[in-house]
Amino acid sequence: MTWQLGQCALIFAVTLFLLRLLARLAVRVGLVDYPGRRKRHRGEIPLIGGPAIFAGLAFGVLFTVDTLHPYRPLFAALAILLIAGLLDDLRDLTPRQKLIAQLIAGLCMVYWGNHMVLSLGDLLGIDNISTDYWAVPFTVIALLGLINAINMVDGADGLASGLALIALAFLAVSAVATGRTVSAQVLFTIVAVVLAFWALNMRFPWQPHAKVFLGDSGSMILGALLTWFSIEVTRGRGGIYPIAAVWFLALPLIDMGVVILRRVARGHSPFRAGRDHFHHMLIAAGMSPAQAVLLVLLLALVLGATAFLAWRAGVPE
Repeated sequence: MTWQLGQCALIFAVTLFLLRLLARLAVRVGLVDYPGRRKRHRGEIPLIGGPAIFAGLAFGVLFTVDTLHPYRPLFAALAILLIAGLLDDLRDLTPRQKLIAQLIAGLCMVYWGNHMVLSLGDLLGIDNISTDYWAVPFTVIALLGLINAINMVDGADGLASGLALIALAFLAVSAVATGRTVSAQVLFTIVAVVLAFWALNMRFPWQPHAKVFLGDSGSMILGALLTWFSIEVTRGRGGIYPIAAVWFLALPLIDMGVVILRRVARGHSPFRAGRDHFHHMLIAAGMSPAQAVLLVLLLALVLGATAFLAWRAGVPE
């Protein structure tokens, strides 16, 4: 256990170093987010979430896992999303171009990686609900949904990365509880990497503003990682309830769903930018941005813990 903690600490430190290095490079090449309109941050913030998480994960997995063979499709999908995200952060891709990249990544995961949502569990209390012939489109839609959920909630320092970090931590603990050693190793590696990013993305008393942003590359990579490992930890006998993984991701999914329904009801595009997310409402109610983010993260922690403990206690799905 001490050795595993040491590995995670090393991966955390290496990712922090990569973040500092990539931040300087991003400023030189113009991979930064400028303040203006809805964006109220100060100065030019490097958009290096994608490159830093990808590089930190690559180092960590090479360092901790004996063979990368089962994860080649995942890294291929992440590379596609990284390239598309970087191009979007630099030049603004069209929604169609981003969708094509996300679909290709999803098909890599499904057909090459054989990662599909085959079951929704016994949600109705009568029998297991199988996706059957809908497994492929359901999985691809789940990937697109998670990518957009993370992207849409990325409107306050530390929020999207913090929500992803909490979900990944619960998935890692679930992998340990179900005896999936390799999955647990990779997941704890990802947790160490994302924690390093969150440390520079969150507001703290000693850090009043984020030093780095996720960017589209980061949000897409986090969405893909959450999709892959939600499937990996829930599939087969002995896995956690599929609905438990949904609870781990509940807040970004609920926020996306409510915002889309509200915008459609008003006749607006569901994917246009706006200040109508849950954290925006908390800020409008008088909270500081840091307080609003901490409250949302606490709620996500409570929901995740509820799902995990309910599964362990054998509560029906």
